[in-house]
Amino acid sequence: MARRNRIVYGAVVAASALVLTACGGDGDSAEDDEIAGVQTPTEESEPEESADPEPTEEPEDGRPEIDLGPDFENVYEDELTGDPVVDAAIGDLQGFQDAVAEAIVTHETNRPALRYFIAGEALNQVITMMDGVHEDGLTSTGTARYYNQSVNLVDDASATFSFCRDFREVATVDFTTRELVEEADATAAPSLYTGRLELNDLGVWQTVGYDLESDSQSC
Repeated sequence: MARRNRIVYGAVVAASALVLTACGGDGDSAEDDEIAGVQTPTEESEPEESADPEPTEEPEDGRPEIDLGPDFENVYEDELTGDPVVDAAIGDLQGFQDAVAEAIVTHETNRPALRYFIAGEALNQVITMMDGVHEDGLTSTGTARYYNQSVNLVDDASATFSFCRDFREVATVDFTTRELVEEADATAAPSLYTGRLELNDLGVWQTVGYDLESDSQSC
């Protein structure tokens, strides 16, 4: 049964093909809720405290909430292995995918999850990629599917990983206007990601490096 991470971030859409195919530097390029206006307080009424639009509650384990909006989802097709250490690493690897998607969806690189699940050279890659994406004014909508997820422990604090990403159900849209820029390509070949995880002092398996192979025959 597929494991789903849904996104519920009202005024913004999702990141998809753009999000992680672009991350490797040579990948493929990655609706329309109206943003509510700002109400100006009158002289007869005092301004109300504005509600925090971001998720404020954290899970009991202290991990940041990830919120991707109503128009996109990451779907993880694989079952967990039953090995608690490997499964924890796989869960944090999925956190890497979702954190990047959230940053793309919101056009913000200061989201807590980004630096929670990603560090080192991988974080530099993601930030550089997102600067370009934000400058282009693009985002995506649809469903990205992940499968063949594999984590191999190197030692107690490091591991290698690989997974495949299917973005055939992803369309590219303009972030501001929500106009369709490129339709989903039902014939698009999947991408293969490989990389390295390291366990930090908080017990999080952070993605510290990764590579992307577009149109991978290995998937």
